[in-house]
Parts: sequence; structure tokens; C-alpha cells
Amino acid sequence: MSSPPQPSNGHAPSLLRATQRPRTVLVLGGGGMRGMAHIGVLRALRTLGIQVDAIVGTSIGSLVGAMSAGGIPIEKIESLVAAVQKEDYFRFNFAKMLLKGLRTTSVYHGDTFKGSLGRILPRVTFAQMQIPFFCNATRLETGGTVFWGTPGMDDIPLVDAVYSSCALPGIFEPYERGGYSYMDGGMVDSLPLRFAKTLGAELVIAVDLSVKGTFKAPDYKNRILSTLYRTFEIVEEVLVEQMLHMHADHTVALIQPKVAEASRFDFKKLADVIRAGEEETIKVLTSHAATRDLVQPVIVEGLACPVTPRDFVSVRIDPDRCIGCGQCEAVCETDAFWARGGRATVRKLSNYECSRDHACARNCPTDAISLGNL
Repeated sequence: MSSPPQPSNGHAPSLLRATQRPRTVLVLGGGGMRGMAHIGVLRALRTLGIQVDAIVGTSIGSLVGAMSAGGIPIEKIESLVAAVQKEDYFRFNFAKMLLKGLRTTSVYHGDTFKGSLGRILPRVTFAQMQIPFFCNATRLETGGTVFWGTPGMDDIPLVDAVYSSCALPGIFEPYERGGYSYMDGGMVDSLPLRFAKTLGAELVIAVDLSVKGTFKAPDYKNRILSTLYRTFEIVEEVLVEQMLHMHADHTVALIQPKVAEASRFDFKKLADVIRAGEEETIKVLTSHAATRDLVQPVIVEGLACPVTPRDFVSVRIDPDRCIGCGQCEAVCETDAFWARGGRATVRKLSNYECSRDHACARNCPTDAISLGNL
């Protein structure tokens, strides 16, 4: 992707340049190692000839986004990530846990994680980014969100900004700055569509990696870390669901790579996850009404990407499984269900208004709902 001019110090919308094409913001969501799909997204954008004017990252999206916005080539990003081992990020806080027990600040050493980030992130400031870059973190004391890179919040070292955006509560120590403690931005906003639109975006390309109810979730084990990770995923999915309800419209090209079966910290499926991100991005952007006129006509060797209309979601209910609880009608924001009487019925078999949040399938207690054309 080519690099737009450096951002000004004015109001947020002025950070994007004026162009003849739509002003485009890339939003990279959270999801642990599933976030390596973002590398495939970057590959696809380059292949399709789509340029972006700003990158917004959350959690793992902040890491990949910072590397790209900082000028690291895609192939270099992939090689740096491929060389990383789980031990580079995770080292148990044994001493503190023995001494402090439940009063310890984290399960793993944050310094180990931050040291690994420092070795792969570009050595630039926010002002030196080749593409304007922003990432969010949650302030524990107030529960609010900050976006590093915005005016007045851009003097933080890049490694600290990315660490604070990635630091899962209880897993790594909070990042401390100015008397406040900051943790993973995905705890409040895992897909910052609202913030992207404040940047004056006319087109938002958003990558959602939350585990959906229609996908097979990673195997859950009844252990403390597994329970914590699964809890984060559920919170993430609910937050994304609400964000899509409020802000997914015709200006948002939503990319949801099929990577749910990769666990949050699975370092072994890197190539598959990257490929899934690339393939899904090409499928969506070559068929989405807001982007299909922007892409270059290309054939990507080795990718099975037949272009099919993606402007509706097919909705079906298995009458043998439906118990008439009404959850589908309660959670659907587009009135696609009617749950009066003994069984629910589908009012919109081809739902052109669906925000692809998967809320109906996730909340169905008997798995009676199936969604298609996703």
C-alpha cells in the first residue's frame, strides 16, 4: 500500500487526506493469534490495489497494524511473526505467585511480552508513521477507552501503546502511565467502527475475528486460563455484536475470516490463518458494493475465491430443534424472526439488512438457526 502524507495536528478528521477515491480506514480487530489473519488481509489489499488512509488496531490488531503503518513490508511482517515462539511472549510469574498468591498482578511476565514486541515493532514515533495509526486501550480506573495516536495522546512510545492494547487482564500486568492503568482495548471496543468514522472515513474495511455462534469454537477445557480466555472471547463477541448493530452500514466492508477453530494462542496454524484472511478479504472486497469498483481485476493463483453476491445472509430455522423461546426475535436488530406460538418462523429468508453479527445463532439454546452466504 502506498503511504499518504504525515497527519496534521488538527482535529481527528483532518488526519485523513483528501483524495478522489473514498477516504478509507482499515480496522483490525482483536483475537489473539487469530489476528495473524490480518497479514493475509494486508496481502489482499495490496493485490487488489486498495490503499488506506489510516489504520486502527485493537489488541493483536494493534501489533499488525503498527508494523504495517510503520513501514515494515508484508513479507517482513510475516517472517518476523513466523519466527516468534510462544515462550517469547509467555513466561510464568512463578516468583510473584509464590510470594503474593492471589495478590499478584498477572499470570505471565509483562516485561517478557513487551521485550518481544520491542524486537519486532518499527522504531518510530506516532508522528513518523508512514500511515496514520491509532490503537486503543482500556483505562481500568474509569472504564473508558483511550486511542493512542490521537492529538494529546501521541507522545507515548509505540511499544508501550501496543503493549497496553494487547495486555489481557490478569494475563499480563497493566501498563501504567500518569497515575492510570491501561489494559487490552478489546475489553471495551474490539472493533472500533465508531472511532474509524470520526476520522472522516467514507469507507471502513473492518476485520472481525471474534468467534461466532455459527463457527466451531476452540475446544474449551475446564481450567483457569482456558476459562479466562473463553470469557474474553465471549465478551469480545458481544461487544462486536453491539458495534455491528450500531455502526455497520453501506460504508463498512466487513471481513470475517474463517479462523474460529484456531485457539487464541495457537502458534502452529500461522500459514492457514494468514491464508484465510487473504481469501476472505478478496471474496468480500470483490463483491461488496462499496469496494468492487475500486479493486483491480486480478486472479490470485492458489486461492479458491469464487465471487458470489455477499449482499444478503440466508436465514433458516430447523423446526425439529426450535422450542419457541423467542430469543431470536429478541436479539435480532433487523426483525428477521417472528416468535409467536409454538415455533419461531423466519420473516427474511434472504436478509439484506443483516449486520452479520451472528447474534441469533449465538443465542439460540438449541442450535436451531443456521446462517448462510457469510
